[in-house]
Amino acid sequence: MLSLDTLDITDEAAYAANGYPYPEWELLRREAPMFWYVRPGFEPFWVVTRHADIASISRHTKLFSSAQRVTIFTPEAVEMLEVELEQRAQMFGHDPADPSVLPVMDSPRHRHLRKVLAPCFTPKAVSELEDRFAELAATYVKEFTDRIDEHGSADVAKYLAARLPVAAICELLNAPVEDWDDLFNWTQGMTAAADPEFWLEGEDAEAAFRRNIGALNQYVATLIQRRMAEGDPNGTDVLSRLATGVVEGRPLEFHEILYTVHNLLVAGISTTRNATAGGIQALLEHPEQLRMLVEDPGLVDRAAEEILRWTTIAVSAVRTCTEDTEIGGQRIRKGETLAMWFPAGNRDGEVFDDPYRFDITRTVNPHVAFGGQGEHVCIGSHLARLELRALLRAVLPVLPELEIERSPDLGVLHLQVAELKRLFVRRKKK
Repeated sequence: MLSLDTLDITDEAAYAANGYPYPEWELLRREAPMFWYVRPGFEPFWVVTRHADIASISRHTKLFSSAQRVTIFTPEAVEMLEVELEQRAQMFGHDPADPSVLPVMDSPRHRHLRKVLAPCFTPKAVSELEDRFAELAATYVKEFTDRIDEHGSADVAKYLAARLPVAAICELLNAPVEDWDDLFNWTQGMTAAADPEFWLEGEDAEAAFRRNIGALNQYVATLIQRRMAEGDPNGTDVLSRLATGVVEGRPLEFHEILYTVHNLLVAGISTTRNATAGGIQALLEHPEQLRMLVEDPGLVDRAAEEILRWTTIAVSAVRTCTEDTEIGGQRIRKGETLAMWFPAGNRDGEVFDDPYRFDITRTVNPHVAFGGQGEHVCIGSHLARLELRALLRAVLPVLPELEIERSPDLGVLHLQVAELKRLFVRRKKK
């Protein structure tokens, strides 16, 4: 019987087998919305499941720091990460404790770096990509349906949902088109190194990680060095802005630009890819919603928001309390860790009407799919929305002809990001 004493929300194998642990999160939200979680293999932390508490913690960035840690790591993962940070620091000559990317920075450094990047990710800036994305999405859908017709089925995650996110980030980096597939493969191989599917013969997780990060490092380093040599203050792509940007009164160093580009590649490709694949799965599993969308494509914007809420690819994020405080009536002490569970917040019945219903007509939808609120909300949220809407519009005419061929294959990486590794679809039999 499920109880606070026996529930387990940190077993990645259970996520893969059963999906998100909504019954456990529901029990926590009802009986212990701030729950001190003590389980073997993890340092104790507060589980945060209510939408209001997630919003409050994510807004108050001085009180809840991102600099110490943002992920619930197992000891094995911590060891691998620490080795990597030490090696990076030795390679580039900096302190391994220095915050490397936006998600693990506190302000003022976070605010300054975000200011450098922000002009590339504003609603106005990304809207200029709308026609290009529509063109690319149409091409990708045509290639995908051709693949189904040739092979009998095709993997949405690999051959459709991944294409536009890769193109979007590569467009922002001004990377050559012929390199896009390599960038995707290296990024996926690095983030999913624990999955044997991404190992070459004789490799283990650590070897796969090092091979992919090495290839990615080498490629991105070449792009960065080129932009830094150009030093164009009028450049509008992400790399040009980083190469000429000033953070806390000084230009960014090479390694800081490299880490930032890594973060954009990993976050920008994996999250949108998985939300898109999950959205297609949701529409195919809810034919009445798909029919409604086909009959009224004007619902695409609402459908995209509901897909973001429904899939909630960002699973959790960790913060460290910087002084004694209180959240949701619970005393939290300085130095204690809190883990916000975004899918739980997006099923909170106090905020969402009928939260376990997939409803593309939902008008009140203040989801926390992009990491809650405040300055750490995903900088690429507008870009991700544009990609998702473009792909939905392009694939909508053919979706009613398709069906899921086999059970989707879900994975969760470090309890941080969900990955729909495979979603095979085929044409319906006439």
